[in-house]
Amino acid sequence: MESSRNTVQNRTSLLVKGFFPGLTYVEKESLLHRVHPLIKLVWLICFSITVFTVTSCAGEAILLATLLVFYALAGLGLTFFVRKLRFILIFGVMILLIQILAVREGVLLWQYNLGMISLTVWSEGLLGGLNIMLRFVNIIGASYLFVAITDPNYLAYSLMQVGLPYRFGFMLITALRFIPVFQLELEQVKNAQMAKGIEMEGLSPRRLLRMIRYLFVPLVISALSKVDSLTISMESRAFGLYPTRSYMHYQVLSRHDKIVMILVPFAFLAFCLIFR
Repeated sequence: MESSRNTVQNRTSLLVKGFFPGLTYVEKESLLHRVHPLIKLVWLICFSITVFTVTSCAGEAILLATLLVFYALAGLGLTFFVRKLRFILIFGVMILLIQILAVREGVLLWQYNLGMISLTVWSEGLLGGLNIMLRFVNIIGASYLFVAITDPNYLAYSLMQVGLPYRFGFMLITALRFIPVFQLELEQVKNAQMAKGIEMEGLSPRRLLRMIRYLFVPLVISALSKVDSLTISMESRAFGLYPTRSYMHYQVLSRHDKIVMILVPFAFLAFCLIFR
């Protein structure tokens, strides 16, 4: 009985972990990993604007297909996309179903009567739901791809070398670097609480409240202590004393990089004009 109970708890834990992917850089030797960070940032901004500008489902589907091609070029593949973003995909399907059930405009495509309840699918609800779902998946998928193929240090160095104050660049590096640290800290706190006999598995409301009390409170205290230590370390090194600083890595924009950065917005603009 105890063995079966532990098996269910382990499966629940794996399910929850699978729903919330780790937002970290994935080190690989692919073509997209070697692209200049500023080019990838410009691509992400243009891609996101295009997702909201395009109004047709065909355009959104082409953007999703392009995004999957980029995942393949990055050495990640479709399996990585589905495994890491399964919760996003499930949530997108839920958005589609809600739109289908809520919107009753356009042409009636399908109807089924269940006694006093009538289930109908209208063209505006289906197309609108597909459009919203594809936009949601495209935005999250593109953002995750950018994080997975862009080293945060190189990104911050690139932004600082083109004019961003290094204080803000340090904020960016710190925010991205602390994500895996807090994930590891959360796992350690959970194991420590379970070693004391506190049940932390399951999805019931009572256990969720217990998780907030025994997981998030120690995690917040630990985060504040790390921030305090980081502040003392920065002050001891006179961080922010000088207006400029030196860099360990220099991200030089070549002539080809500048040409690509100019062409990327025009390519997305042409795409928007075609599918708008």
